[in-house]
This record gives sequence, C-alpha cells and structure tokens, in this order.
Amino acid sequence: MSISDERRNELVRLIQTPGRHGTKFTSERPTDWEPMRVRDPSGGLFGYFTDEGAWELIAKKLEAGHCVEQITLDKPPGKTAYVLVIPLVDDEPLLYVKLEIVRGSVLGRSFHYSRSTNH
Repeated sequence: MSISDERRNELVRLIQTPGRHGTKFTSERPTDWEPMRVRDPSGGLFGYFTDEGAWELIAKKLEAGHCVEQITLDKPPGKTAYVLVIPLVDDEPLLYVKLEIVRGSVLGRSFHYSRSTNH
C-alpha cells in the first residue's frame, strides 16, 4: 500500500529536523543500517554514503515522490514501517530503505543493498 501525501510530508519534515532522525539497534527493533557499504553515485565520502548522506538521499527521494510502500513489521509486532526501493547505478543491486516513526522521530531501520530479487 502506498502512503498518503501527509505521511510523506511528515517523514520529510522529521528527517530534515535536527534531532528527529537516527538509528538504534535493539532486540525489539533490529536495524540493518549500512550507508558506508553502499556506493554513493554522487561521490560521497570515498565513494560511499555517510550517515547524513543517507538521510539526505531519503529526504530527496521522498520529496521527489519516489514510491513508498507501507508494511507491517514483525518486530515490533504490528507496527508500521515505510519502505523505499531505490535504483542507484545500473548493474548494481537496488537500495533497500526501511523507516519507522517512533514517538515523533523517524528511525532508520534499513539502508543496504536489496537482498531480494522481487523488486
């Protein structure tokens, strides 16, 4: 299911507000956030994304209307997350991004090359 414009705008606003975005691995909310392992087509730090570069890309894609799917999480059970699958460079895997809104902030749950062939 695609997300509403209101939810998209909320995600962008939270990402662009200092202190309202980040990552944190817990057993309740496992995180696979690996920007330093994803090649940044614009060059980035040594050719790979930085943490802030990852957030900038996500905000830019959201603002541009990139497809975002709403999913239901297993951890924590029943909670909602938002997934973007982003092509970066031809002949490379797609980028998989998963976000969750938690207590007025956006939590980065995934930023890594897609491991699925279903995209």
